[in-house]
Amino acid sequence: MEDKPLELEYERWERIDSVIYDMTPPPSSQHQAIVGNLYGEFYTYLKGKRCKAFPAPFGVWLDDENGNYVEPDITVICDQAKIHQKGCVGVPDLIVEVLSPSTALKDKRIKLRRYRLSGVREYWIVDPLNEIADVYKFSENVFVEPEVYGKAEIIRSRLFDNLAIDLRNIFA
Repeated sequence: MEDKPLELEYERWERIDSVIYDMTPPPSSQHQAIVGNLYGEFYTYLKGKRCKAFPAPFGVWLDDENGNYVEPDITVICDQAKIHQKGCVGVPDLIVEVLSPSTALKDKRIKLRRYRLSGVREYWIVDPLNEIADVYKFSENVFVEPEVYGKAEIIRSRLFDNLAIDLRNIFA
């Protein structure tokens, strides 16, 4: 049996508006630590509630005609009917993307637009380099300015009562 090169074992991709995006190289340890910290906060808050949080890799097939497929860093879904064996079929309620140098432009431009148009209710873009988080709260496909949080501030979601995420714990 032929050994595959290491990079092929981690090959991942996304399809957004009929364009295929390569998701290699794998994220850095700093990126993964931030994703883990955020996921821990969501997991703890949502434990025993109807909504569930899933860390990447977790496939999301958005409900639209272009066959859009994404793998957000964190996906929060409140409609259990959308949760399937290999991911989410339909639009999640909240998506978090942690920026990496190789995906930052796509996350801030292409995914921001696609998530807004698809009906995602809340989209968080977390920037490890600058230790800030942009929180977009979409309503009826209307673009709104994000709420921007610094590394010593607390994010409060409009979707979940009493969810408070202290960014000092996320960027630590």
